[in-house]
Amino acid sequence: LICPSDLESFKKLIPYGKVFCCIDEGDGYLVLQYGKGIFRVKPDFYKTVIKPLFEIGCKVKLVKDNSQEGIIEEINWHQKSNSPIYYISINGKRKSSRYTDEDFIPV
Repeated sequence: LICPSDLESFKKLIPYGKVFCCIDEGDGYLVLQYGKGIFRVKPDFYKTVIKPLFEIGCKVKLVKDNSQEGIIEEINWHQKSNSPIYYISINGKRKSSRYTDEDFIPV
């Protein structure tokens, strides 16, 4: 289901639960982007979800403390709430907390 030349880098990403952006289609594959990584997968491997409000690399401020500015590092999908969850870094340090759309103010 993964293009053979993309398989190793895709496995290193540990893709389960991550939200990819479909950017193209060709040769029987969907072309997906996750951060700076580009991967080709068969359409059977892809499930469509609502588009997250934020993307990897976006700058955000925390609603509960808008003096803290972070960068979206990872976007996963929360199956129960049917919504994206985000992981961020602040001052280069990755936070262990999970965040939702409501936790951020765009910068």
